[in-house]
Amino acid sequence: MKSLALLLVPFTLCAAEKIEILRDEFGVPHIYAATATGAAFASGYAQAEDRLEELLRNYRKAEGTMSEAFGPEFVTQDYRARLWRHRDVARQHYAELAPNLRAICEAYQAGIRKFMQEHPEQVPVWAPKLEPWQIVALGRYIIWSWPEGEAAGDLQRAGIQPDPVAYHGSNEMALAPSRTALHVPIAVIDPHLTWYGEVRFYEMRIYGGDLAFSGAAILGQPFPSLGHNRFLSIAMTTGGPDTSDVYEEEVRDGKYKFKDEWRPLEVRTERIAVKTGGEIKYQDVRIESTHHGPIVAHKDGKAYAAAIPYANEFRLLETAWKIATARNLTQAKQALGGLQYMAQNIMIATVDGDIYYVRHGRVPVRPNGCDSSRPMSGPAAACEWQGIHSFEDLVQIANPPQGYMQNCNTSPVNMMKDSPLVPEKWAAHPYVYNETRRPPSQRAAMVLDLLDAAHDVTAEQAIGIAFSPQVWHAELWQERIRHAAPDHEMANLIDGWNRRSDADSRAALAYYFFKLALGGATASALEPPAALTDGTIRSALDQTAQRLKAEFPADAVFGTLFRVGRRDATRTFPVGGGSLAPAGMATPRAISFSPRGKEMVGHTGQTSTQIVILSKPPQSYMVLPLGESDHPDSAHYDDQAEKLFSKSRAKSTYFLNRKELEKHVTAKKQVTY
Repeated sequence: MKSLALLLVPFTLCAAEKIEILRDEFGVPHIYAATATGAAFASGYAQAEDRLEELLRNYRKAEGTMSEAFGPEFVTQDYRARLWRHRDVARQHYAELAPNLRAICEAYQAGIRKFMQEHPEQVPVWAPKLEPWQIVALGRYIIWSWPEGEAAGDLQRAGIQPDPVAYHGSNEMALAPSRTALHVPIAVIDPHLTWYGEVRFYEMRIYGGDLAFSGAAILGQPFPSLGHNRFLSIAMTTGGPDTSDVYEEEVRDGKYKFKDEWRPLEVRTERIAVKTGGEIKYQDVRIESTHHGPIVAHKDGKAYAAAIPYANEFRLLETAWKIATARNLTQAKQALGGLQYMAQNIMIATVDGDIYYVRHGRVPVRPNGCDSSRPMSGPAAACEWQGIHSFEDLVQIANPPQGYMQNCNTSPVNMMKDSPLVPEKWAAHPYVYNETRRPPSQRAAMVLDLLDAAHDVTAEQAIGIAFSPQVWHAELWQERIRHAAPDHEMANLIDGWNRRSDADSRAALAYYFFKLALGGATASALEPPAALTDGTIRSALDQTAQRLKAEFPADAVFGTLFRVGRRDATRTFPVGGGSLAPAGMATPRAISFSPRGKEMVGHTGQTSTQIVILSKPPQSYMVLPLGESDHPDSAHYDDQAEKLFSKSRAKSTYFLNRKELEKHVTAKKQVTY
């Protein structure tokens, strides 16, 4: 019997795990596994099934090998990935990750490989070899545009134009139990990023072992980083402390000056493979660095080195895992204390009733008197970093008496009415606060007013706030128009407007054209300038009437012009709201548009909006702007755009509610790991 038992042990330990992938009516995968590694395997399989090419492209971007597959137009992008050593750092330190995380990474990529083996016809010829450290490299690549953007800002303030960095924006909100109908916190997680490329999120629910999470994942990562587990939610928006610097260096004959000595530059050569016609050619790029960091610009005989405190960091995935499995606010703060996330406004809400904010980042300690907002002298050595600020040094608050918080890319002083987070409290290290008392943007001001007035908020009302197309201060313009042209047809139309740019609003379309007709700074002004004349207003109203008559059908509304849909699709759908700053119409619902034919079609903005009710267990709602699948023949290519996003709706996530989910399942698959 004893020998038989011993024989059975290896079989038991190696028994294959069967994992279920249930897809709801919008194609969103709900993964049910016994272990976290099993869940990760199914995550890789599901992501590959929906968006294999984009997933593989993300790994090439992180490694800096896009040119090898797609040609010379990607050389600059590859150079930047090599400059920051994402591949090298990931390779070097992958083995230092916790064993459970390495197992998750390897299981996740095993799931990708499994799909590729089953569907070789979908595997592109340029597919890179999968390596688990690519997950670490991709995490670095994704966050890098934030610190790189900070360094670029320092260069711009010195009159040096750096390479462009993508725009980042977001909304986040948290309501305390005292403000909600169920007397539990409500969180709104609303990142605003491009709808195409590496930061386009993948929606999923994933259950296995310690992991139970609903939210948004970056393709190529095994589990979501924005969303919620059974105990808490996490949201992030752009903004935070000053984490990165630029040093002005004196360079001569392969050396740079530091204090009274000339030190040799660190020099390395990166060989970039470039697809040119039908062959691969190689381009060698020389990268020079001082001890501050790589040299990224030259001007007037000076070199400029970028110093980024994340340069050798690799534990971002560990932080994401600790957050995903945290059981309370204390554990979440301990996870954030690793200082792996980029400069972000981070909000957490818990089922225990907490709402919490931290202005997060890995912040160097600078000597007094150093202006880190501009390039600092390298040779003088007076502004050398003196360590990293502790997590406790960061701007943060828990459970403010106002009962709500918002950060729509605004200063902490605007996060709630009478905010206690004023810059003077961090005067000793102003770069930790890294903001002023500047007024909130139109979008943030509208959200601030909506939350301040909110009481007994239901899930439906929270969704309404998240998708609000209300135009802040439009009433001031209505009053001015009424005074200038009380009998004008367009004036009457605008005067009766509810100040919401709903998709079916003709008055919102008229207001948009009226503001544009004013031209210049007046068009974007949130309040009527004192110098604005009645004649100018009447002329703009006349132009509005003429434009509506000449360019649009008689029943045209806001959604006739403003649309959402795939950029390569033949159909689009009417939508409300938008980031129409040139017309002073930036609403809480953020969407950026570009012209396509006679339409303005969205391409950036609300990327994966989530509304989370922190009950026990949480209830949540989520929507993507397009669809889960990248296959044009899939029913889930643009179904969320059509049925949800264009209608300002979000669907239930059925979090931890399999019985209800089963009523909405349209496909089931079992995979084995």
